[in-house]
Amino acid sequence: MRKTWLVPVTIVCIFSGFFLAMQLKVMANNNTLVNPLSQKNTNLVMIIKDLEKEIKDQEDQIEKVRNTIDDMQKQDVTGNLQELQEQLKESKIAAGLTTVAGKGIIITVDDNIEGFKVNSQSDPNKSLIHYEHLLNIVSELKIGSAEAISINGLRLITSSEIRCVGNTILINTTRIAPPFEIRAIGSPKLLAEISLNGELEILKASNYPVSLKEQEEVIIPAYKGSLQFSYAKIDKGE
Repeated sequence: MRKTWLVPVTIVCIFSGFFLAMQLKVMANNNTLVNPLSQKNTNLVMIIKDLEKEIKDQEDQIEKVRNTIDDMQKQDVTGNLQELQEQLKESKIAAGLTTVAGKGIIITVDDNIEGFKVNSQSDPNKSLIHYEHLLNIVSELKIGSAEAISINGLRLITSSEIRCVGNTILINTTRIAPPFEIRAIGSPKLLAEISLNGELEILKASNYPVSLKEQEEVIIPAYKGSLQFSYAKIDKGE
């Protein structure tokens, strides 16, 4: 006896299994998408609320500080407070954190481009201003008791560095390029005498473009870099 029902039933089972598998796959994908998205949205809402609270706290703190400053400015500065303000002002000047002005000199040095053109076959490095030249000039200015020094508008302080990376000169991690303008505040005559009998004399003898001007007023900007101390702490014995 032929089983004529076998083929139709088999076809029905195949299609039923196919549609069942598709439905299960869709449900699994929906669960995979919905749950992470829902959790992500919840996390974002919590982060936003935390940030809003932090901003509100910071705004309240800023308002308190501003109110305190306003109250202090309305008061007459006398006695110990005035003395402390003067000490703070002097400390900021000594640390290079304020713009200063005074008598001094302005030095300008540049690469010896003309010399390189004449001797184009020679080593080009012999016609360039290197960081060692700037270091020597700055050292001589310090010997001359310069009270403030800057190079191309960058203030030099005790932690400043002048170094070379390839053909690039860096000051306080900032790249500078020739011509180099070096400003120094101090006795113009003393600074000029020491400078002209040191590195500048050597550069001039090698035909580098060099100039030095004594000025009645030299303006040097404040140091703008970071002043973070990770290891140095105040000695408890002090």
